[in-house]
Parts: sequence; structure tokens; C-alpha cells
Amino acid sequence: MTLQQLRYAVEIAKCGSMSRTARQLYVSQPSLSAAIKELETELGITIFERTSRGIRLSADGADFIRYAV
Repeated sequence: MTLQQLRYAVEIAKCGSMSRTARQLYVSQPSLSAAIKELETELGITIFERTSRGIRLSADGADFIRYAV
């Protein structure tokens, strides 16, 4: 887990959108998504639930973000 991955996760939770977060942080959406996927794999939890309507925090993700902030 890197500080950058934590920063990304917190910002996505605030924005509620991967693409909006990518624009705000001046990173590409695929690299942002890959960093979050790596973090989820490392932690063994799903932080964000991805749907056709966007992204939202999972229950585990909400707990994780509380500690990350």
C-alpha cells in the first residue's frame, strides 16, 4: 500500500467518480483504476462497488476510508 493509493482512494470517495478524480489529480483514468484495483487486491477487500451508473463505497470501503483519512 502506498500513500498515493491512499490519496487516490480518499479522493475517489470524496468525488464519487473515477473520471472526475482522475481529472482533478491530473492522472489517467486507467492508471487510477489500476492503482485502486491493486490496493483492493493487496488488502483483500472491495473498496468501491462499480456499477453501470458509477462507483460507490462498499461497507468495507467505508470502514477503510474512515481509517485512511
